[in-house]
Amino acid sequence: MNADPLDALKDIYLPVEPHWWPPAPGWWIAAVLVLIGLWWLGRRWWAYHTATRPIREAKRIVDALAEEDASSSLNDVTVVNQCNEVLKRLLVVALDMRTLGNQSGAQWLCALDRLSNTCDFTQGPGSVLGEDRFKAEFSLDREGLLACVNHLLSKVHYRKSKMLIEESV
Repeated sequence: MNADPLDALKDIYLPVEPHWWPPAPGWWIAAVLVLIGLWWLGRRWWAYHTATRPIREAKRIVDALAEEDASSSLNDVTVVNQCNEVLKRLLVVALDMRTLGNQSGAQWLCALDRLSNTCDFTQGPGSVLGEDRFKAEFSLDREGLLACVNHLLSKVHYRKSKMLIEESV
């Protein structure tokens, strides 16, 4: 007759699990911050990509010149003039280093040396980009010249190079 008082109790019902939607305010703030960060990174990447387009194009032209030089017989004057034209267009027009526009000869070679942090243009194979290319007879190390130009193109930076040239003038 001793009835168990626990038998009179009803079962325990657990509360309903919370749904994932709508998220808590902290998740909304985190999502907004992530979206702002992605937008900012995208704008920075696009600005960098746009600013370095002339440098990539110059590298492509020099690589095409090297391939054309290997497959056919370009004369020395054409190779030197095309390398010089690519460098002038990149530095003066695309990267807006106007002080280099009127430079030639030793000044031009010194500026190229400053940009590349080498002596390849004043004392090496790149010296033909100065006054030597106007001589009737000059010697050209094609591979050395193309290597110097490629090295310069790998060193040039769309902001730092301009500041380096402006400081030295």
